[in-house]
Amino acid sequence: MADAAPAWAAEARATATANLETLPELTGQEEAWRFTPPASLGLGGAEPSGGAATAAVAAAEGGTRSARLALVDGAPAAPELGELPAGVIVAELGQALIDHEDLVRSRLYSLIGFADRPGALNAAHWEGGTFVYVPKGVELAIPTETLLTATGATGRVNARTLIIVEEGAKATVIDRFVSPDLAGPVAVSTAAELIVMPGGELEHLSLVQWGHGVRHHARITASAHKDAKVRSVVVTLGGDVVRVEATMVASGPGSDSRALGLYFADGDQHFEHRIVSRHEAPQAYSNLLYKGALKDTAHTVFFGNLVVPPGAPGTDAYQTNRNLVLNEGARADTIPFLEIETAEVKCSHAGAVGRVDDDHLFYLRSRGVPEDVAKRLIVVGFLQEVLEHVKLEELRHELEAAVAEKLA
Repeated sequence: MADAAPAWAAEARATATANLETLPELTGQEEAWRFTPPASLGLGGAEPSGGAATAAVAAAEGGTRSARLALVDGAPAAPELGELPAGVIVAELGQALIDHEDLVRSRLYSLIGFADRPGALNAAHWEGGTFVYVPKGVELAIPTETLLTATGATGRVNARTLIIVEEGAKATVIDRFVSPDLAGPVAVSTAAELIVMPGGELEHLSLVQWGHGVRHHARITASAHKDAKVRSVVVTLGGDVVRVEATMVASGPGSDSRALGLYFADGDQHFEHRIVSRHEAPQAYSNLLYKGALKDTAHTVFFGNLVVPPGAPGTDAYQTNRNLVLNEGARADTIPFLEIETAEVKCSHAGAVGRVDDDHLFYLRSRGVPEDVAKRLIVVGFLQEVLEHVKLEELRHELEAAVAEKLA
């Protein structure tokens, strides 16, 4: 956060810091934390300390971006800005507190506050972040990308994202998390608040590609107002322990919220995805689709919940999680859940854990395809349902290659 942050921002940070001192420690006995002990994410116990730094990861040169931001160990650099449409703002969040206070003040912490311990931890300690603002009726056709890297020099890395898409506007924003393999453990905390006003459209992609040694707790909360469309795509491939909490809020009637996820865990990786779709307005649509593959002794957890409180008739909501286990010793838990307190709704949920289909494998091998290549084709095909939702072709090909590399 910028040194000259306004008084309200400093006060919010002070409140979050005070909350850390008064809120009870998470023990792992809480129902919401029974699969991933908070200490394994650096949310409890002794404060993690840094070690020897590795070289920072170079920015990806893949596709064209309208703006690029880099955060090394959470510390920001000045953004690289291309040609942005009139009125569009892409800035480092700490600097935006000062330069765009009128836009940031009422939105920051509005979706992810600091009343609980993980929220207070991020709010008290984030140093840099991303701010994207797209004004009414403007389309940001070329995506922005933020690269958060960890070098191992600090034991804790924090970052934050705030995206505001005004009425009738459109944008695509990428948050990428990358590091080499690190010698010591690093705890990462990120929070992304996505606000889409009536008729707006946002695609937000979170690409988790950490090396060994990183433990990442990520929160993403999106609010879709009347007739708005929000798509959150989470791809989790790297890190020792990763827990993603994504919440899609249907804040206005006619809104369309989609949470799409893909994960592939190997070695002894542990990934947990807790995805919630909350309908606070009538006649809204949501779809949660997460698919994962795992091998070796990896463990994945999916918890999905469709929440329809009173006053949201006409809700149309779906939830699906499917897992492909590639060998004995790997374990996938799937927990689809519904909380419905309104009549006249259409809601469904499904969860499945299975192995590679022997018939599919036999079919490919009988046509001369080696077993390892056949398995690779089956897994990529299984995950394709999510990959095809990634609009950027170069990014989709990159992710397909990353999955194939993990299978090799």
